[in-house]
Amino acid sequence: MRDNDNLAFSLDEYRGRLDTVRKGMAERGVDIALVSVPENIYYLTGYTTLGYYMYQVLMVPVDDEPLLLTYREERINVERLSWLDRHVDYTVTDDPVQVTVDTVRGLGVAGKTLSIEEGGYFFPIRTYRKLMDSLGDVRWVDGTGLVETARLVKSDTELGFIRQAADAAMAGMVDALAEARPGKTENDVAAAVYAATLRHGSEYPGSPPYVISGERSGLPHGTWEGRELRDGDIVFLEFSGCVKRYSAANMRTGFIGTPPPSVTGRAKAVIDALETAIATIRPGATSGEVDAAARKAILAHGFGDHTHETGYSIGVCYPPGWNESHIMNLHPGDETVLRPNMVFHLVPSLIVPELNGHVGFSETVVVTESGCEVLTDKRVPRELQVLS
Repeated sequence: MRDNDNLAFSLDEYRGRLDTVRKGMAERGVDIALVSVPENIYYLTGYTTLGYYMYQVLMVPVDDEPLLLTYREERINVERLSWLDRHVDYTVTDDPVQVTVDTVRGLGVAGKTLSIEEGGYFFPIRTYRKLMDSLGDVRWVDGTGLVETARLVKSDTELGFIRQAADAAMAGMVDALAEARPGKTENDVAAAVYAATLRHGSEYPGSPPYVISGERSGLPHGTWEGRELRDGDIVFLEFSGCVKRYSAANMRTGFIGTPPPSVTGRAKAVIDALETAIATIRPGATSGEVDAAARKAILAHGFGDHTHETGYSIGVCYPPGWNESHIMNLHPGDETVLRPNMVFHLVPSLIVPELNGHVGFSETVVVTESGCEVLTDKRVPRELQVLS
């Protein structure tokens, strides 16, 4: 490992992360882990780029220094942004899978066990099959979760970046709601989100802001389309701040004019569910207990169990998403026990059928030693925002 002033964390923290992953490798009998998920590569090495659409893989031997294989253009990013000493690259005329095969063979893998992240977005089936065919003298196992297990509980330094991201997100929410007035467009509101979050220290987010209004407000993961805001509109907003690739997200709902009971009633139910989840989160509670408490709160308001989910882990992110729901999700019956420094985005919501709309409120929270702390602050109250 080499020190580097551009690293977000100390070398000791990176060593600790590698040690945790290697313990997991040893438990699974893995000699070399091939890591392709961009968040996992960043988490282990500090290496970051938007060029992860090009083939890249980090090779982590259980008893030797990691080696990163990337497209040649990325070499300077490896040198400037990571602690890595070992790096191999390929050119536009090379077959990156063959370069991988040659590099892995150079590590002496015959008869050994290798893992690959079968659940990763950026490792196509074709690539997987070619590796299997070319390295037939090794045993392959699924390495999904080796790094994610380490990522679930955040360090104090990670929490510091998430707090900064939460501050940027809330600045964006303040300005977005101030912009959401009749005659303005969804584009105006989205521009306010970007301007405020970036001015408050955010990097590019893992997902674009969800800015939708009126009859479009019920569209899941909808983004702005130039629609002009008018009286009687639901305005649904959800977005994140992102600092050192760590995210915190927040969701609020506004209404232009006087909101009808169908909107206010659902807003009260969702806010009650959110606050119940916050009150239930503590070390030792299970994911399923938090989910059940939130759903019970919605049912108590007379609405069916229509919320899609209670919450999910949030932390390191690259597009296309800011969530870590593949690592941990607060969902029915889950027996996973909550531990201090786990971070969640709590996201209960309800559809308003009469208006083709969506009412949702969310917070990013951290499990503390004794309960739960809300990281997205109170600059925008947890209530339906009446806009005019």
